[in-house]
Amino acid sequence: MLYYNIRHINITLNFINIKRIAMYKSKHFVIEELVPKSLYDKYGPIKCWEFLDPKLLKMIDIIKERFPDGTCSINTWKWNGNRKWSGIRTPDSPYYSIGSMHSWGKAVDMVFSQYTADEIREDILANPTVYEHIKGLELGISWVHIDTRNRTDLLSFYP
Repeated sequence: MLYYNIRHINITLNFINIKRIAMYKSKHFVIEELVPKSLYDKYGPIKCWEFLDPKLLKMIDIIKERFPDGTCSINTWKWNGNRKWSGIRTPDSPYYSIGSMHSWGKAVDMVFSQYTADEIREDILANPTVYEHIKGLELGISWVHIDTRNRTDLLSFYP
């Protein structure tokens, strides 16, 4: 019986460790850049990471690594900036829509200081294997909207 209890405890501890290791966090963005302040204040940083699609987080890291010069902004509220709905959008957002990938933690809008939105979009379109999880790309806007919607192909669309 003692062996069973010790074995059970080890299995439980291993499960907890696996869960902690399995969470993907962005290498280049803090959580406040990806969620609105209201969500961050209510749930805290660890839970907020869980709201985001890890495929999206990997794609924004790849974009930042391929375009390293200058800044890349998503939300800026942490630094008293005016961007607060460019990651997850909750029902209190004026831009909220139940069908938006932003509402499901699967989309971001990115603004670059040293690159145009068209330069980033051209790279995404020219390198589908690098950006394998980007399945939505908005065209004709001054920022870069990407999302990880459930598709096998890349949907490029206009607002």
